[in-house]
Amino acid sequence: MKVQMLPSEEVLRGYDAVSALYPHIPSLSHWRAWEYASYRHHRIEGRILDVGCGDGRYFKLIWPTANNVVGVDMDAEAAEHGRASGVYRLVHTAPAHRIPEAHDSFDHAFANCSLEHMDHLDGVLSEIHRCLKPGGTLSCSVVTNRFIDWALLPMLVAEAGYQEASRALERDFLDFHHLANPLTVEGWVAAFERAGFAVELHTPILPAYNSGVWGFMDSLWHVKRQSGGEMGSLFLPFLSANPRFPTAFRTIISGLLEMETDWNDCSGAVFSVRKVR
Repeated sequence: MKVQMLPSEEVLRGYDAVSALYPHIPSLSHWRAWEYASYRHHRIEGRILDVGCGDGRYFKLIWPTANNVVGVDMDAEAAEHGRASGVYRLVHTAPAHRIPEAHDSFDHAFANCSLEHMDHLDGVLSEIHRCLKPGGTLSCSVVTNRFIDWALLPMLVAEAGYQEASRALERDFLDFHHLANPLTVEGWVAAFERAGFAVELHTPILPAYNSGVWGFMDSLWHVKRQSGGEMGSLFLPFLSANPRFPTAFRTIISGLLEMETDWNDCSGAVFSVRKVR
């Protein structure tokens, strides 16, 4: 397995690309920037399966020339957005461990930030393996155990003496993200291998400083308001009112990149794995 470390300039170019989609949602543009930069080292073509497709906007940004794509999403509303996007020839509303497609019918598969949320991981990976042609690849991003280990907001609230509030914040954070599989890197590799894949490329994403700031922003965004909804409903119009925000936030990411000392220990990972049996 080759490990690919991302140079800072590639992450920043990733931010330049994704901030067009998420200019005023800093945690989303931050995480997606690392993924985008990682996928620049992948190649997918031919007939493609997008697992957990959502609305297709991010897929189109990463793979703008892909024109033979089938999506699958178990959320009916998300699947409908995918159908309306024009990105997919077909979108199935179905769970990813029961994909209604034929054996050996796809050249490549893609699963961006979806596998960690799936309750039947071994079944999902086996189903993707079944749908891929021999030698086909899966490109995917996932979270690691550090995603939970480095959750700053609950930790800080606990340090201030508010244990009950800290536990509630952590519980709400995990419930929102539905982290069924926050595995170690070794755990992810083992899961891929159980399903019949060989891991060819691993790109660690969001080391400690980037991850800590990302987690703090994301936790704040999803804190529940007493009046209903999330704090993000307050932050979004505030940030959107400032046209300088996307450029200014890029400077913050640049500073965080300069601070990193261990680029291998990360809260996320991007993998390219190949069907070998």
